[in-house]
Amino acid sequence: MKKLGILSAVLLVVIVLAYRPDAMRAANGSHAPIVIASDSDFQVCNCVASGSGTTTDPYIIGPWAINSPDTSAAVSIDGTLLTKSFTLFNLTIAGNGANSNIGIVLNHINPFGKSTISAGVTGTHTAIQNAGIGIVVENSSFVTLDGGGPNPNGAGIVATAGTINKNFIGAIDIENSSRITVKGWQFSADGQDNSPDYVAFDPSLAHWGVGAVRLFASSNNLIDHNAANNCTTVSFTVFNSNSNTISNNTADYPFSFNVLITDGSSFNTVSNNVFSTADFAGIVIGDPLPATLTLNQYGPAHDNLIQANVDHSDGPTGTERRSGIAPSFVGGLVILNGTYNNTIRNNHVFAAAGNDLVWAQAVPDPNSPIGVATAPPIIHCNVTVSEGGGGVANHNGNVWSANTDTRIDSCITQQ
Repeated sequence: MKKLGILSAVLLVVIVLAYRPDAMRAANGSHAPIVIASDSDFQVCNCVASGSGTTTDPYIIGPWAINSPDTSAAVSIDGTLLTKSFTLFNLTIAGNGANSNIGIVLNHINPFGKSTISAGVTGTHTAIQNAGIGIVVENSSFVTLDGGGPNPNGAGIVATAGTINKNFIGAIDIENSSRITVKGWQFSADGQDNSPDYVAFDPSLAHWGVGAVRLFASSNNLIDHNAANNCTTVSFTVFNSNSNTISNNTADYPFSFNVLITDGSSFNTVSNNVFSTADFAGIVIGDPLPATLTLNQYGPAHDNLIQANVDHSDGPTGTERRSGIAPSFVGGLVILNGTYNNTIRNNHVFAAAGNDLVWAQAVPDPNSPIGVATAPPIIHCNVTVSEGGGGVANHNGNVWSANTDTRIDSCITQQ
């Protein structure tokens, strides 16, 4: 009987491993940094827990605990030569606090928009912290980053979700990519208070950082059902990017905005989000000022839709006002400078310093610590530049309709 019991226990272990090959090592599964650049690397990395590498049965890498004190990335995957699909599952990644470290780099995954493999990062126990940037996706398409926590009953997440926290530059940076989905993550204390460029809106990390999610030169991406808390400089930024959707997220306490859309970004949608307590403005669509290199390089932003969001309690602290770092165009939903043909409708905006709906132009001031006039006083309804939309007399084609608000600029049509 004793032998039979031992045999039964062995069979149980075999069965568990057959269905969950990570089960026996999850408790203390540490691993060295992982580098994948060819199909054969999946075989030699000693990192694959299960799967055959097909799109329906991808290689499962994880759960692993990875510390990367001496490397630039804990996991680096270059898909240029890959034909095998993969999922990074429940990875726990801790950097050494170096500003240049990256948790996960996914590069050239399905390059040129070819959906040939499935690829992603997933798992409610995924945790990335103390790096420079949590996840970088570049030159890629059809990648899913799923923290597993979308709230089925509203904006934001449920209690259990993957976390990307305390990364010096920010959580997720998406560059030159398309069809990337980011959903179900908790972002907390990612990024730092940079030196925002309110004149040229230079997209470099020195000025704006990554915050929660940054899009640069990227299109047709979905940022949905995430929660960003105290991520700076901006919770969600859209630079030179088109036809993206930012929906059903929650965000609060950024320095300086919860959403910034600029540098030629067009046909983006920001909808059904719940935002609050941005230091200077909740949502900003803005162009660089005339004659700046960025406006010449990227062109104007236009035809963006801001719809059915809740945005409240935006405005600088007394310390920020006294130190002269609050721009004079502070407000709730701000249309800035010459951007045109944007639609702002059915939003609920309230308790914003400087008015809930704002149409304004930044005023350069070389003596200001931020390069533009600061608040107080508030400077609104002063737009003289237009990149299109029928000109200033036609509000540059910008339309505000059916918004619920407390105070709006006098130059905006009453709602």
